[in-house]
Amino acid sequence: MAKSPKAPLSFTSYALNKCLIGYGVVNGIINAAIFAGLHAAAEGATFDMAAVVSDLSFTGLLLGMLLFACVVPLTRMDLRKHVFAGPNAANLGGAASLVPASYAPALLVTTVAATVTLMGVGAFACVLLPLPLTVTAMMLLKGVVCACAGGVAGYFTICYVVRSGKSEA
Repeated sequence: MAKSPKAPLSFTSYALNKCLIGYGVVNGIINAAIFAGLHAAAEGATFDMAAVVSDLSFTGLLLGMLLFACVVPLTRMDLRKHVFAGPNAANLGGAASLVPASYAPALLVTTVAATVTLMGVGAFACVLLPLPLTVTAMMLLKGVVCACAGGVAGYFTICYVVRSGKSEA
């Protein structure tokens, strides 16, 4: 008996799954692990507000650019294989309407969105957390804020692919 083709996911379902899990949680875990590895030998190190802001701002710039560059070809491949049904670009509202349909401007907007998200969530957390942070606390903070920023950057990237109308590699 022939296997019937799987129906494509809705845009919303695809974006939620990719952004929350793939680009959010996984990104947070990877960034926290990298941070832990870089600071493993820094016993007793602490991070004041200036150090947190410096670390998170640099991370936001890298995260936005790297995630965009990696996710664009993967999303185009998924769209080409009909993994999800891309909505009409005109129907993308809200934050998606901020994403340009050309590569370089979309990369810039995505990087800014990731950095602003990282800085906003990080600053809010620093108001609630007792400073200075230990390496472990900073690692956890970085994981959480990178998960949030990764989700936002992933969403903007998926919207770029749909808006650009290019599903070829």
